[in-house]
Amino acid sequence: MQRTTAKALAVLVSLVIGSVALSGCTDSGPSTASDGSAAMPSASPTPHFDPDDTLWTIASTGEHLTLDDPDVQALQQVVALHSGASDNRTPSTVADSVAAEERFFSPLFLDKLAGEDYADAVTAMYVDNDLSIAQTGVAWTASTIDADRQHATVGFESLFTIVSASDGFLHELGADAGDEFAQPREYTLTKVEGAWFIDDIAKGPLRAAATTP
Repeated sequence: MQRTTAKALAVLVSLVIGSVALSGCTDSGPSTASDGSAAMPSASPTPHFDPDDTLWTIASTGEHLTLDDPDVQALQQVVALHSGASDNRTPSTVADSVAAEERFFSPLFLDKLAGEDYADAVTAMYVDNDLSIAQTGVAWTASTIDADRQHATVGFESLFTIVSASDGFLHELGADAGDEFAQPREYTLTKVEGAWFIDDIAKGPLRAAATTP
């Protein structure tokens, strides 16, 4: 099978990128990959919640929200489970992990990704390049909920290790197997019939986890 390293690198840069500082508590997580399926939510490291150090506010007023707020807890669960699915992948589990993460997406976001051949592109990247990644930690950054509690923006950073990949892929990325990377994300979510769904995920430039922006 021909290695699609250049195409895969472009997809990786679009999916695995970031450049904001870590904020909040970072937790260590499993060092081995899992399929991230709905039946295995433990694939994501359990976030550590410090009740005295909330990063959550109401967007229009700046009112701070505690970590026992029901919407804060629900939003953290959705984002953490999504990252567990998207950041623990191997060639043999990537198709299942894409299906697992898509259940957290809104219908409009699913339509957008389908138009971009998201599932096929991600699957090809992992299969064609023998790529495996494993999440090693998570961190929360400043996050807001609109006053009507129907929309939210969640700041989050995932740490993950490239467990293995083809030599060509690693060369193009300028990385070695075992290298750890950080990917900050800004999630936009909407509440639909009482449940939160991801509307979009904005990302910035990829960086080595040991470096600071």
